[in-house]
Amino acid sequence: MKNALLAAAPFLTRCKTHLKIAPALCAFLLLPAARPAAASSTDTFVSVAASPVSNLDPAAMYETRSLAAALNIYEPLVVFTTDSAKTPVAPFLASAVPTRENGLLSADLKTYTFPIRPGVAFHDGSILTAEDVRYSLLRFMLSDFVGGPSAMLLEPVLGVPSIRDRKGRLRVDFKTAAATVTTDADRVVVRLCKPDATFLAVLASWPLVMSKAWAAAAGEWDGTESSWLRLKGRLPEQSRLRFAANGTGPFRVTEPVSKELVTLERFEGYWRRKPAALKRVVLREVDSEMLRLSMLEAGDADTAELSRSSLRDAAEAPGVRVDEGLPAWSAGRIIFFNFRTAAQDNPCLRSGRLDGRGIPPDFFSDSNVRQGFAHAFDYEVFLTQALRGQGERAAGPIPFSRFSWQPPAPAYGHDRAKATEQLQKAWQGRLWAQGFQAEIGYDAADPEAQAAAEILAAELKAIKPEFALLPKPLRRSSLLKAIREHRLPIFVGGFEPDYPDPHSYAFNLLHSAGFYPAAQGFARKAIDSVVEKARRSREHREALYRDLMDLYAAELPQIYLYYPVGFRALRRNVSEASPDIWMGPFTLHNALYFRHVRKN
Repeated sequence: MKNALLAAAPFLTRCKTHLKIAPALCAFLLLPAARPAAASSTDTFVSVAASPVSNLDPAAMYETRSLAAALNIYEPLVVFTTDSAKTPVAPFLASAVPTRENGLLSADLKTYTFPIRPGVAFHDGSILTAEDVRYSLLRFMLSDFVGGPSAMLLEPVLGVPSIRDRKGRLRVDFKTAAATVTTDADRVVVRLCKPDATFLAVLASWPLVMSKAWAAAAGEWDGTESSWLRLKGRLPEQSRLRFAANGTGPFRVTEPVSKELVTLERFEGYWRRKPAALKRVVLREVDSEMLRLSMLEAGDADTAELSRSSLRDAAEAPGVRVDEGLPAWSAGRIIFFNFRTAAQDNPCLRSGRLDGRGIPPDFFSDSNVRQGFAHAFDYEVFLTQALRGQGERAAGPIPFSRFSWQPPAPAYGHDRAKATEQLQKAWQGRLWAQGFQAEIGYDAADPEAQAAAEILAAELKAIKPEFALLPKPLRRSSLLKAIREHRLPIFVGGFEPDYPDPHSYAFNLLHSAGFYPAAQGFARKAIDSVVEKARRSREHREALYRDLMDLYAAELPQIYLYYPVGFRALRRNVSEASPDIWMGPFTLHNALYFRHVRKN
């Protein structure tokens, strides 16, 4: 333990030390962008975070900062009520929630009819129609941007996670797909391939309704089969709507947008009673956590994304408050193993062989290596140093306690003897004899991810000095690119669910078509089968997810650490109105619904 803590000293020292930065320096470091007038204005709200708003297209974005912005711009058909544990939904852009009792849900639970609320205006002044909703649903599914969110609707509606198969061949027929979403006067009818327990939760969690005419005029899909064939298979950054938006929400985009800076203006024509109290919201990317904290302390930001290592300084600063104990649905920091790392010109593998100077591309295909790493990690150090004691030990990908289920016990824990035993068996003893060198990637702006990488590296070195796992900090965009291209043999990431249902965790973290398993080269038919069965089930879901957790523990494609406790750092003059029907997606992502925010 002593040697491990010594090796992790750079991280532990940073946790205990905070470098103050003068407000004037903050302004200088933010140049050439103008310094935001946060403290001096009660109608402008400034939020600073480590990551940018990288995409405003609901069909292309798939990261938290972008979704937090889009939730204030676009709106869904239905929303959650304040009872998020049971996820009941209420009407929103739809004027009624389909049920069998009101005749809007068929007896076989496969056909949903949504009457569209009349008189709702888009930001450009046009009026929402059933055809806009139909177009938005089809576009969300059929755009299927690489690494995008389309699977959420493709699964229940068409029964596939992607419009392409593993070899990139088209497997969705346009006419068949178009027939699943139709209009009937002012109603939209959606036909599922099978009954699905998650369908309404998906619709309540993703703000996707946009104007068809506006999107087509911007160069996006016009709704026809011929233009769709030209758009399939794009990267998210190729969307024409990446930095443009036209929704029905309480805020609109009115200024040129970049990844570093997004400005939202209050929409005066908002359909839902009176407009927001705030006139303007500024979302700014600031890489340095120390700079974000100093901006919050100086009043140059109204809220700042911080790690727990900065909370003590934030709480002690005049004019700043820290809201602790907020609901959190995040799976926390996760250590991912790559089963088939790309080998060509890949320095992360070093020599590319098990010769003491590198690792082979399939290094983590040996379960002994994965088990050894899982037992090597010091979970208590991570909890006390990175999370400041605030977290729930994770047994696997699904946080059972979030669904009021009794969580299973973790299948692994910090045990050097077990780690040594597993690593001695790995690769028929060659790993222990040769040692290894490899890089573990993590987000350079994420202190908790850095802590996880450094603690694991320190513990492995303490077990055997020839075990050299080298932490590799990367910008978030570079990390995501490297993950997609399978270039990282091991990396630290995180996950927040798309909607408050265990399937969102199970699919994205364990199913072979989910984002992370696909990036890891991990696929198990038995796991896929249970994930798919649990999604359709309404009565036996808990038992099925327990089976899934057992399968996870046997395979161990990732190492789960702690489910975090939610918190938020704000200026003291910021207040939020009591939530009404927006508990769902905003709670999931610890985001602010700016219509409820005031500055006194």
